[in-house]
Amino acid sequence: MDTTDIVKSTGISLTKGAIGAIPYVGTLLNEIFFENRGRLKQERVNRFIEELKIYISKEMNQNQFDFDYIKSEQFSDLFESIIFRISQNRSEEKLHRLKKVLVNQMTSPYETDYTETFLDIASKINEKQIEILNTHRKAEYGQIKNEDKLLDRGILDANHTVEVSNFRDNEYYKLEKAQYMFYVQDLVSKSLLLDDSINRLSTRPYTILKITAFGIEFLRFIENRSFESDSESIT
Repeated sequence: MDTTDIVKSTGISLTKGAIGAIPYVGTLLNEIFFENRGRLKQERVNRFIEELKIYISKEMNQNQFDFDYIKSEQFSDLFESIIFRISQNRSEEKLHRLKKVLVNQMTSPYETDYTETFLDIASKINEKQIEILNTHRKAEYGQIKNEDKLLDRGILDANHTVEVSNFRDNEYYKLEKAQYMFYVQDLVSKSLLLDDSINRLSTRPYTILKITAFGIEFLRFIENRSFESDSESIT
């Protein structure tokens, strides 16, 4: 979406003359809005396409692609949505995540009613929040292995029972308390985590968190594989 599209979609009528008339900064704002922004967005898209080309050339073969799906209107909408988010995003980790989603959908489409919502979330949350979600999912399903290391870290008690509260502590993720609270509150606001401490006596908010069904589906969407077949473990 270029500057003209932004102006049309927002219903704002702007001209270079109007912006240029702003004292002191008008010329600079004109350059930013009408010239630099469009160039930056195009560069992001070009870089994304180049990285996609390199990845597919090195890692994939023709037989892996679902060409019937790629020719579909559904994929066309998805591709357009991803390109739009690429143009708006400067984070390399989020661009990489969106590239993975696109490749996954071209090879093994994941059917969901929440595609646009998941793309929004994927383009906004960071890798540490993904880690928090993954950890809560593993705790939810009991997919915990390598018990000796977990005992050393105090994640298991003497009976080899998962001490779930440890997974809800900022120190487990090597985060400051305030930063951890911001991350989990953001995940709760996006319905990816549930604050199960509400209405419990003597329990502070955001101390008992659980992953939601929506959160599990989001992870499946960006990974494009079922969690039950996941061989990874928390170490």
